[in-house]
Order: sequence, then C-alpha cells, then structure tokens
Amino acid sequence: MQEHKPKRVVRFWGKSKRGLITRISGLVSLLLVLALTIFLIADHIQQSAHALYSNASKNTIVGDSADSSSQRFRVSPTANTAATPTNMPPTTFLASAADITINFGNRQNTAYPIPYRFLGVAGINIGRALPSNGNAVLSANIHLMKLGDYDDMAEIFPTAASLTNASQQNWVQFDNQLTLAAQYNLQPLISLASTPTWLEPQPNPCLTYRPPIDDHSARPTYMVNGQDQGPQMWGKLAAIVVAHLDAKFPQLHAMYEIWNQPDGAQFLCEPASDTNADLDRVTAYRSIYAAAAPLMKQQGTKDGVQVNIGGPGLVYALKNHLTWWFPTLLNDPAIYPYFDFITYHRYTSSSTFNTGSASLVASQQDPMLGVEAQYEQIAKLVHSGKQPNAASTPIYLDEYTMTPCYPNTCRNDPTYSPLMNALLLVDSLNVVNDTHSAYGAASAVPAGLAYFTWNIPTQNLCMFGAFDAKMDCGGQTATDIPYPAYYAYNLFGASNYLDLTDGGYVATPTLIKPAGLYVSGFFTGTRDSVAIVNTTAQAYTTLHVFLQNPGKTTGTQANAYTLKFSLSNPSSSITTSQVNLVPVSGGGGYIATINVPALTTVGISIAA
Repeated sequence: MQEHKPKRVVRFWGKSKRGLITRISGLVSLLLVLALTIFLIADHIQQSAHALYSNASKNTIVGDSADSSSQRFRVSPTANTAATPTNMPPTTFLASAADITINFGNRQNTAYPIPYRFLGVAGINIGRALPSNGNAVLSANIHLMKLGDYDDMAEIFPTAASLTNASQQNWVQFDNQLTLAAQYNLQPLISLASTPTWLEPQPNPCLTYRPPIDDHSARPTYMVNGQDQGPQMWGKLAAIVVAHLDAKFPQLHAMYEIWNQPDGAQFLCEPASDTNADLDRVTAYRSIYAAAAPLMKQQGTKDGVQVNIGGPGLVYALKNHLTWWFPTLLNDPAIYPYFDFITYHRYTSSSTFNTGSASLVASQQDPMLGVEAQYEQIAKLVHSGKQPNAASTPIYLDEYTMTPCYPNTCRNDPTYSPLMNALLLVDSLNVVNDTHSAYGAASAVPAGLAYFTWNIPTQNLCMFGAFDAKMDCGGQTATDIPYPAYYAYNLFGASNYLDLTDGGYVATPTLIKPAGLYVSGFFTGTRDSVAIVNTTAQAYTTLHVFLQNPGKTTGTQANAYTLKFSLSNPSSSITTSQVNLVPVSGGGGYIATINVPALTTVGISIAA
C-alpha cells in the first residue's frame, strides 16, 4: 500500500536576510500610509465641527411669548439644521454665532450708574415681616423702604391739642418702623398722607361714596374766621414730623413724600357728585404741598439737616394723565422750588401671562404704556420742569406690583411671580437704552424701586408671607418667609450672585435674536453681568451669549445662575453652575453657551 505523506504547509518566509529586510520595510510603509490617512480624516472632522460651532445660531423655535412686534434690538434667528458635535468644544467663535450680545464698553461707559438703593420694598407690615426676614433683606441688598401707609398723620396727631402738646402725640408704631430701618440699613422714604379726624371737613366727602372711603383721605380743612387754614395746619404737623426724625433718627436722612396717590378718588376725596373731581384733586394737592413743603424745609434748616421732599406718588401715572399733573406741579412757582424728587406707582394686571396682545408681558412692553415707556414719558416731563436741578431730578417707582390673572390669586405663583419681578427689573435698567418707545431713552435709571408690599395678610400682596397651599401671604399670626418675588431681588442684588448695586453701571444690549427673551447687562466693582428673562414656554438649551468688550477677564469660565422657584426648598431656588468662556475671533470678548429653561430667569457673571 502506497504510503500517504502529510501535506506540507507552505509559509513564505523569504529566502535570505535581504528578503526579510525588504518585507519589514514594506510593512512599515503600509502602516505609515494608514496613519497619514487617519490623521487627514480626523483633521477634516475637526474643521467641520469648528465651522458648525462658529456659524450656527441654535435657537430657532419661539414659544408662546408676547407679540414679537414688542421686541427691541431683535432680528430673526438664523436656522440651523445640522447637528452640532457635543464632544469637541470650539476654541473660538465668530461674533455672528451670538444669539445675544451685550457690549460692556471695556467698563469705561459710566453714563448710567445704578443707585445703591435701587432695590426696595414699600408699604404695610414691615414690623411683621422684617424681624423674621432681616437676613434675607440684607442678603439681597435691599436698601430702600417706603413707609406711611398706616394713616400715620392721623395716628401721630389724634387730637387738635397734639399739635402743640407732645404728650398727646403717638409715635410708637412710627418709631418702631424707623428703628427697623436703621437696624437693616434701609433708606426711608416716608409718605406723609392722611388727615387727622379733627382736620377733616364736615361733611366729609369721602363718606358720600358707596361704600364709603376711608375718612382720613379727605383734604385737611380747618376754618378760622371763615377762612380755610387746613393745609397750613397740616403743614405744621408735617414740620413736627421732620423735627422728630432730625432729633431721634438723624442718621437715616429720611426723604419725605407729600401725600400718597392724590390722583385716586379713594386717597384724596372729592364729593362723589363732583364732575370736575380730577382737576379739583390737583388743586387740593397743590395747596397741601405749597403749605407743607416750605415749613418742612425751614425745620430742616433749623436742625442743620438737608430735607428732601417730593411726590406726588401718582397711582394712575399713564399717558394722558401725566401730561397735566406733572407740568402743573413743576411749573407752579408756589411749589416747584420744593421738589427734590418725583414718585409714581405702577400696578399691572392681566388675565394671562404671555398669551395675546393683552397679556401681562405685552402690557409691560407696550411702546406707549409699558414699563419703559411710562418711565421715559415721566422723565421727559420731569426734566422739562422748573424745579431745581430739573435735568437730574431723581424719579422713584416707589410702589409696584403685577398679576397675570383675575382675580389676583396668582400674583404669588411660584413660576410667574419671580419672572414678573425680574422682567420689571430688566425693563427698569433698559430705560437708558430703549429705542422702542415714542418718548426716547431716559438719561438715568429710576432712583429706586419699591415692591408693594411687605405683607398684607390674606390679600395676595407681600414679599414675605406664610408658605402654604394658598400662597395668599398668610393670616395675621402666620410665620413669614421670602415669597417667590423676593428671589428676583436676590438674584440681581446679592453679592454672591449678580451684585447689581455694588457700584454698578448699565451696559448696552446690541443684539437679542429670540423673541420673548428680555435682557439687560451691567458691570459692577467686581464683575460683568447679564440677566436674561425667558417669558416663553420654549427652552433654549444652547444659547450663545456674547460678552463683548468686558473687563480684564483672566478666567476661562463664567458663573451661570438659574432662578426657578423651588416649592420643596425655597432657599435653593437659585442654582449656580459654570460655563466655559470661548474667545470670539476678532470680536473682543467671549461667548458663553448657556441653558435657559422655559419661564425662567438666568444670570451670567464673569470676574472683571
């Protein structure tokens, strides 16, 4: 039998040392070619990713925001249909990639300072709210308080004898409020309003209404030999108040507002049958101011104290109403020498927050009656007056609040309340940059803002109240904590957030692409900051914010602060994160890519 030999497995090993070297060299060459190919492909991918980052504008969807016609500094966002790589951050951006641009002017534009007492609270129950929330007030750098909504003049001077007999004057509640002001570094703006019972006219016109109006809202009346000396008597009482403060609280440098909302029927009554009531209220107010202001100034001179007096604290400070109140007061030689500052109020309500042309957001942005337009109209009228330093007369919005529903049960809504307050702050800063209203940009921001109020139990009006399912500010004996609106103040004012009042100046927004986003910028002693209020139901997950011409930034990251009120843990309603700062090629600044959730306020700050 023939033997089968096993088949040999043939392997090609080469036949000499020279063949071995040749084959090794070939293998090395092949590896080099493969490596070069991989390198070229990777470089192409990186360049493509960079191009996408540099030319894309991410936010193309607009939620249910206010009417886009009310937006300022806005253009239509550029669509981006390509996916953006998330694992390869860019090393530079083009300026055209920005969705929002704020020009800080290298921190050299100091034309629009932000007052130290820009943030404030007005009105009722400071004695209830402040002792348990003093640290919150200090944390947010709230430095303005308006007081005097307790019929103080009627309470302090209960009898005719109290005009001359100090033992019959009742200063207890008044002094308690001022003691708190001193303790918590609050500048008091004292509203001297109301008429003591013994100075009320008989019959009292306030009682001709159904239901009757508070009788202390009548004009002061005191007949002597057939002549009405009521305004002069009331003026003497006001001078006693000045003397009391100069002696007991000289460190407070109080400001005095003569009367409160004299343009409102329930605050300065004329008979219900009076068909000329509006003009009669102006006449009554002029007589009160003309009698009181000189006596108050004289008392300050006697005490060696500079007394600042102002008013009128209009409640219906809207388009046509303003055009005869302010010119009348500020051109009257009997009173215009005594106007050191101007005050007005704003109360805004709507049935929706951001739906339709009558929504709260649309009303706040209205080019004729919105927050900015109203202030700009007042500023234009005030700075045309004859009062001393007319071009720079300070203007205070010393009462404001808003609600996005009827009735006002949602004024303290956890979502809308901080958003509404933040929007008013942004609008108040933007009055110096506004090109949207018919009145032109103002020459200064408001001297101060005062949210109304500390606390009115069960009336849905408070910055501090009981935290429960009703969110109506709580009952008379409830324990108060900061309410949702407070956290807008905290975001803007606290030193660990945007620190608005630390020697701040307003910067200039030059571009805001997405509709429904409202933006302000400012720089302070230590940082450059941007505040963004998203009033829409659309989240912007990769919003490019261009901080143009900032200060001498040495870091590579910015702090981002997101305000979303937390029902479970209110004190944690502002969260902090870090975002990268990417240089802008040829643009003089940095772009921060941030997440702005729906119906949320976000702040950005960089050390400067």
